Amino acid sequence: MDVTREFTDILQNIESAIVTICRGHPDLKDADVLLAIERLIGLYTREKKKLPTLAVSLPVNVTPLFEAMKDICEIRLTRDSVNVVNDETMGYRVPLRIMVVCLERLHDSMRFWNKKDGAKGYLNYVSRFMG
Repeated sequence: MDVTREFTDILQNIESAIVTICRGHPDLKDADVLLAIERLIGLYTREKKKLPTLAVSLPVNVTPLFEAMKDICEIRLTRDSVNVVNDETMGYRVPLRIMVVCLERLHDSMRFWNKKDGAKGYLNYVSRFMG
């Protein structure tokens, strides 16, 4: 599955939320975004495996970022189907397994740009595409 090609709009929705929050909180760094997405991946992975939900504990400055990303994911998730569902008002909605793959793809990108360009490498990279 080519997540980048098939689910570009979901990836962009999540990245837009990240950029919006980070512009309002210039103290946030890639490490904060990585922490938020790792917790989100963990949350949805547990749900996918039908494990009990655990409370997510984050530093105060990272919580708005996590919540914004989660809000986008919730809009684009379907829990009623194991397949992609076309929703005329919201675009298509995806099951947990695909949302986790999308989040993992973003996580890989974050790690790549952070390693390549430093503490705000990913944020600087993705900000260029978000006007």
